[in-house]
Amino acid sequence: MENREIWIEGDILFYKDHGNVENANIQSLKYAYAQILGNVPFLFVFADHQHYISTELQGFGEVYHKLSDRFRFDDETFFAVCKARKEDEKVKIWAKKMPQNYQILDEYLNDGDFGYEVYTEPKQMISWDTTYEQLEALGCIEAYFTDFGAQYLRFKYPVRIEGILIDQLEVYADNVSTNRPVQEFFVDLYDETNTDKSYKKLRELWIDDDVDINQYGYERDDQCYLQFALANGINASICYTYDEEYAYDDGSTSLHFYNKREYKSFLENKEYEEVMEISGLLSFPNKLDINVKYIDHDGVKHIPLKVKELLKEKSGIWLDSVNHKIGFAGTDTALILDLEKITYFTLQNVLPAKGSGYADFMVHLTTEDYLYVFIEDTYFFDQFAGQLEQMTKKSVEIPEAYYNC
Repeated sequence: MENREIWIEGDILFYKDHGNVENANIQSLKYAYAQILGNVPFLFVFADHQHYISTELQGFGEVYHKLSDRFRFDDETFFAVCKARKEDEKVKIWAKKMPQNYQILDEYLNDGDFGYEVYTEPKQMISWDTTYEQLEALGCIEAYFTDFGAQYLRFKYPVRIEGILIDQLEVYADNVSTNRPVQEFFVDLYDETNTDKSYKKLRELWIDDDVDINQYGYERDDQCYLQFALANGINASICYTYDEEYAYDDGSTSLHFYNKREYKSFLENKEYEEVMEISGLLSFPNKLDINVKYIDHDGVKHIPLKVKELLKEKSGIWLDSVNHKIGFAGTDTALILDLEKITYFTLQNVLPAKGSGYADFMVHLTTEDYLYVFIEDTYFFDQFAGQLEQMTKKSVEIPEAYYNC
């Protein structure tokens, strides 16, 4: 038993892969394939993410039969593929049968510019501008966490978006600013056949037959993907993936709704601008974009007029010792942080290899999070390390450069 390389404990499958012990929640299993990689037969399963499990692991046979007994794998196909060992061959041996979770309505309501309708009792029409915290307060969603700790929100009731009614629409809610409008909704849609019929129905609902499909994306043998404007400031995308060399058909169409609206009021910062003082200034020789977006972080604001007057047409960093603030001025916006919430800076250089070279300017916070603030050419920021350290009294680390492989 001590030498086993694959085993099951409860609903968790453990297996060794490149010296590491990986695990998969069997209850989350969605589909399974027999696949040949490097002349070795593998059991490929998807359970929250992809798992490639070698049949050469000690104890595989026993575990496979337990899984097959539970899920009714196609054993004949699995063992035939394993025996033939045809390189890169992969064949589906099982897929979870999913119930249809959407309905194309007879009446198409053109109310998408405002928002979406939740089928509570009574029904609620909710604006796309509703924030994460406001949505949670309405009581129509529930939170859950993945095995990796990522947080999602799931609607407890069906949701109508114009002409389609959707069960279990979800929202990605990990590390978001909860006072911002929800940025993305998503769901995997299954037709009763668990085939691309769901994609074809959505395409028919939203895309005219006579349009050039290349305007919206592509439709290939391995995958179909289209993105289009659904309503004012709201985009939608539909994607279906087929069995190809590097792709797996799970029988669902991935449907996403993206909030592309501008909420410039979050950039206003008059209260600080009225009292700000500039105690120190570091000027870059050119303009650099701020990599942090205002929709993701409360600290992103308009560049204060005082800073603009000093930097002219350049980017840079200012220190406000009076108000204990530090600001990073970009092209159109600035990131303003409490100085005491910063532990140190990192200037990470990346050398060109398969990818291009560049340098990251990183801010490390007391919460142990970090922000990628600026990006420029390799070694660009090194020349400012001494001035930055002297101005802020915070350490500046320049780790060894690595290749962008």
